[in-house]
Amino acid sequence: MKTRLYPKGPPRSEPATPKLPPSREDLATRKARQALEGVSAMAEYEQQQRATLERTAKLRAERLAREKKKKSNGKDIAAKKTNAA
Repeated sequence: MKTRLYPKGPPRSEPATPKLPPSREDLATRKARQALEGVSAMAEYEQQQRATLERTAKLRAERLAREKKKKSNGKDIAAKKTNAA
C-alpha cells in the first residue's frame, strides 16, 4: 500500500479568501472590453479569410495554367506524330 505524501492534497500557502461579487462598474468595464476584443477578433478572422481566398484563387489560376499548358503540349505532340506518319 502506497503512503501518500499529501493525503488531502498539497498544503496551501495562504488561506482561501472568499470571492466578492463583482461591482456594476467592473461588469460594465468587462463587457466593454469583451466587445472591443470581439470586434478586433472578428476583423482579424475576416482578414485571414480574405487572405486564404486570395491564396486559393492564385493557386487555382496557377494550377489551371499548368494543366492548360500540359494539354496544349500533349496536343502539339500528338499532331506532330500524325503529320509525320
